[in-house]
Amino acid sequence: MDPHMPSSPPFPQPFPKKPPTDDDTSSGGVDQLAQAAKLAEAGDVFAARQILARLTPRLPAAPTPLLRSAFYFKEALRVALSSPTTTTAASTNSTPLDLLLKLTAYKAFSDLSPVLHFAHFTCVQAVLDELGAAPCIHVLDFDIGVGEQWASLMHDLAQRHTHTGVALKVTALVSTASHHPIELQLIHDSLSSFAAELGVPFRFAAFDLNATDLTGLLAVTAGDAIAVHLPVGSVHAPAVPSVLHLVRRLGAKLVVSVDRGCDRGDQPFAAHLLQALQSTVFLLESLDAMGTDSDVAAKIERFWVQPKIDECVRAAAAGDRTPPWRATLASAGFVPVQVSSFAEAQAESLLKKLPVRGFRLERRAGSLFLHWQRGELASVSAWRC
Repeated sequence: MDPHMPSSPPFPQPFPKKPPTDDDTSSGGVDQLAQAAKLAEAGDVFAARQILARLTPRLPAAPTPLLRSAFYFKEALRVALSSPTTTTAASTNSTPLDLLLKLTAYKAFSDLSPVLHFAHFTCVQAVLDELGAAPCIHVLDFDIGVGEQWASLMHDLAQRHTHTGVALKVTALVSTASHHPIELQLIHDSLSSFAAELGVPFRFAAFDLNATDLTGLLAVTAGDAIAVHLPVGSVHAPAVPSVLHLVRRLGAKLVVSVDRGCDRGDQPFAAHLLQALQSTVFLLESLDAMGTDSDVAAKIERFWVQPKIDECVRAAAAGDRTPPWRATLASAGFVPVQVSSFAEAQAESLLKKLPVRGFRLERRAGSLFLHWQRGELASVSAWRC
């Protein structure tokens, strides 16, 4: 997908003579988005841009989840094909206001949707099941988020070890393009304050994935019971084998992984984009069903959902493609661990508290999946080294 490839004639696709209905706009817009992705995949960036330019009046930010999702993916693809470095630069130069908007959207999403709680509780329970008796648990996190999942782990450790203190260390493995220094400081302060309240010995550190020799982790993890939080898509595809090799060298006891449909990079570009689009439609449908206030929904989509889409499309457009995740872990010598019945019971309890029905759980191949009606939203798997 080289933007300097020779130009080709615009892709022929006449506009309808009459104003399209919602159904016409949905099907026609998604079809043309798929055509643009296939042309980009084939290297015909000029024709792909022509289709995306003509889609602009057909895909306004509209009420339906399908149209909103198509609009976001169209914009993300347009930017990725026009200037591959634009989004990365914007992330690096984010301001404190950008961070505030991101954190506000994150909290709103966390309050409304069960997706984050499902992922956090299930990952934490997997760590407790495997390492709960260790005197010091050290979590290496390739997707720290805002760190709230490890507050949950602290709380459970404090309840389990009322007489003997158990220490917790969290090391965030981050890119400076995705995390503002203020954000990391907020995570550190929040977790440290909570640990002090609970009386849990705690240490937080951050390693820059772009600038740090990760073998330095060998020195700071010696003697710890190590768990690795490695969600699908959190590491660029070319780096996955070296990361998994490092995890084995560190002697990690457990790897927990969250898989969202839009993060899978094991398909060709166009197929990956359409799968991610479908996953986003399911997510927005579930938010709409929760009766989300329109202003709140707009903030969640603008400052939480859209950046995730931008990351997904940018990585796919750059050719960041990995083999199927389970096969990748298995071939690196990792063995799947069955998600415990207690973790499943926790997730069931979470869904029963929601004001709407339609979310459901499924256990498959030892992993736990969260669905909205017919669509998969996220899954959690655990692996022993």
